[in-house]
Parts: sequence; structure tokens; C-alpha cells
Amino acid sequence: MSELFSTYESDFQISYQDATSKLAQVPSLNGQERKQVLKAVENATDECLELLEQMSIEVQNIPSTERAPYNTKLRQYRAQVDQSKGRLKDFLDDQDRNELFGSRYTDSEAGVDGEGHDAQRKKLLSNNASLERTSERLRDSQRIAIETESVGGNILNDLRAQREQILGSRNTLSAADNYVDRSVKTLKSMSRRLTANKFISYAIIAVLILLILLVLISNFS
Repeated sequence: MSELFSTYESDFQISYQDATSKLAQVPSLNGQERKQVLKAVENATDECLELLEQMSIEVQNIPSTERAPYNTKLRQYRAQVDQSKGRLKDFLDDQDRNELFGSRYTDSEAGVDGEGHDAQRKKLLSNNASLERTSERLRDSQRIAIETESVGGNILNDLRAQREQILGSRNTLSAADNYVDRSVKTLKSMSRRLTANKFISYAIIAVLILLILLVLISNFS
């Protein structure tokens, strides 16, 4: 099971390094190229999260006494991904602000309506941040649902294995009861035979004594 975990871990390292290297390029990019790099970072980050879920599932199948180092790695990797997601969110927010307001507000539009535009911009930024938080909560809920489903599946597998063990033990006890019954019957039969043999031996001895007495009486008469 640890070999499969190592495979997922290697894939995670590749995706995480790809996301990190592209994040480092973002500040020096503009326009369409910047959008493409941000999209690639987002895809790499999502792939990291999926690999973390697979790694978490594999950890659940590892004996509980051996899970500690794997859980430590998972926490470390999840913290790294969260950090990358935070940087990605900052870049995406900057991009959204530039797209929404970068070319819409010029010096000619400033003046009397400046305060109204500023209020509108703040409201749109607030709505965008709210949508992002909602999306984040949905992703977290999906991750928790996957983890819960995995844990439930593992519990069902454990219960199934325990049920099979109980049935096997029950069959073994039934077979043992049959052997005990047979042994008791054999012992009873042997006891009856011993009793019969004992009476036969007593009868033979009695007959021999009687014959001896008859012989002695005939010799003295």
C-alpha cells in the first residue's frame, strides 16, 4: 500500500513544482500570457488537491500503527498547497480588478461621478471575494465528502472482514461440538464394553472356582 502512496506522492511533487515555478513567472507577465499561466497554475493546484485526496484514501488503508509518518506528510503537503492557493488567489484578484476597472475609469470619467464609481468598484470587489469564498467552501465540502465516503467504505470493509471471521469461528465451534459429541459417544460405548467385560470375567472366575471345588470334592470322596 505504501508503494501506491509513493506513486501519488511523486506525481504530487511534479504538479506542485510546476505550479510553484509558474507562480514565480506571473509578476513578470501581462495580458493573455499572464492569463494562460494563471490558468495552468490553477489546473496544477487542482491536480495537487486530487492527488492529496488519493493519498489520504491510501493512508486509510494502511494499518493504524503505521499511519503517523504518512499523516505528517499529508499535513505538510496540504499546507504547501494552501500557500500556493493563497498566492494564486491574490494574482487572480489582481487580474479581476484590472479586467473590471483597468480600462473603464479614465481621467475624463473622474470628477462628479468619481465617488459613485469608487463605491461601485468596491461593491463588485466585495461580490467577487464573496464568490471566491463560496467556491472555496464548496471545494472543501467536496473534499470532506470524499474523505467521509472513503472512511465509510473502509469501515464497511472492516465489518465485512469481521463478519467473515465470526462466521468462520462459528463453523469451527460447530465442528468442535460435533467432535466432542462423537468423543462422548465413544467413551460411553467403551464404558459399556468395559462393564460387560468385567461381568464376563467375574462369571468365568466363578465357573472356574466352582469347577475346582467339584474336582476337590470328587478327589476326597
